[in-house]
Amino acid sequence: MHKGDAEVKKLSRAEKAERRRAIRNDRRGKNKKQKTSVTQEAKSFGRGLGRVIGGYDFGVVVLVMLLSLFGVAMVFSAGYYQTINSPTPNPTYYLVRQLIWVSSGFLIMLIVANIDYHRYMKVSGAIMALSVALLVVVILTSSTVGGAQRGIYIVGVGVTPSEFSKIAMILFTSCYLIKDPSNIRTAKGLAVLIAVMAVHFFLIVEQPNLSTAIVIVAIMIALMLVAGLNLAFLILPLAAGVAGYFYIMTAKTPEHWYNRISSFMDPFADRQGTGYQVTQGLIALGNGGIKGLGFGRSVAKNLYLPEPQNDFILAVIGEELGYIGIVVLMLVYIVLLFRIFMVALRAKDRLGFYIATGVGVMLGLQVIINVAVVTSSMPATGITLPFISYGGTSIWSFMIATGLVLNVSKKRRSELQ
Repeated sequence: MHKGDAEVKKLSRAEKAERRRAIRNDRRGKNKKQKTSVTQEAKSFGRGLGRVIGGYDFGVVVLVMLLSLFGVAMVFSAGYYQTINSPTPNPTYYLVRQLIWVSSGFLIMLIVANIDYHRYMKVSGAIMALSVALLVVVILTSSTVGGAQRGIYIVGVGVTPSEFSKIAMILFTSCYLIKDPSNIRTAKGLAVLIAVMAVHFFLIVEQPNLSTAIVIVAIMIALMLVAGLNLAFLILPLAAGVAGYFYIMTAKTPEHWYNRISSFMDPFADRQGTGYQVTQGLIALGNGGIKGLGFGRSVAKNLYLPEPQNDFILAVIGEELGYIGIVVLMLVYIVLLFRIFMVALRAKDRLGFYIATGVGVMLGLQVIINVAVVTSSMPATGITLPFISYGGTSIWSFMIATGLVLNVSKKRRSELQ
């Protein structure tokens, strides 16, 4: 081989090596640019998201979204068998609708979170009057579904006014107590609150919906107590409750509430009648055991448990995810309640304190009642599991409540900055 040929080969190898290095460097440069672009986009998105939810108690937002997304999954699982066996099978019916409710509810939450809660001082009376009016419309025009009159249609969308009444009572009671703090210590001031409470209670019980009526009364009494109500004033409502119980058990034996109360005491005594739903729920919980049967494997939802995606969805959760799943869910609720009450305690004024406290009572009591109903610890009555059960009005009402809490937390943080 000639010396010139060897040099050509060496130059050729060097050129190839240089070319390979150039290609590698070019690729690295492109990757670096792509990573930089992605990072910049992520930072931009983060800044935009920060402007939307900045200043809020971010923990509340995260916990609410976790519960809501878990609810979407469980509603899909609980309603799946029913949807595929309907005259027009649609496996994703409940999934899509619940996603719509949650997505729209999240937007509503953000809107409410950006409305200064002090503005409700001017319209709290109108909000209360609207709540009463809608409850009256339910009684006068609503058709009976499942033995109850609870929903009406507004602009083609079915809503349950009693769900919004809870929010209305939080705002009305809070604003009423702030406008004149002496109202809590005078007979005249208390008479207004008791009258509003009684009107809502009887209109909602008439549907009938005892659990929601209890929640509204509890919200108002809790706010009255933290405002300084003398405990002696509770003797009358407690006596009325006891008298009402004995009246139902003695004079209303063939009617709705007597059947509910008597069946709760021993649901298996009439397992094919008034105790059917409760017994199926208990069987589902027992079937799930400690670890559960696995997601989507509930037996009770297969036409045994009526409307499993609604008020008794906890039974499906227990059967599929077991006792462990229910405990984890309850822990999430407890953490959420803790953060809500911390927002209340850190509120910059008493109005914020009252509003956040009312929301905390509403959420906590509704979880307790739902669990008690499913486990047959109290009479069966229709009340949703917050953020989990299927239904747009329930999702919206709790998203509105969350928005109120977030606005209270934002006002506190903005004051500290």
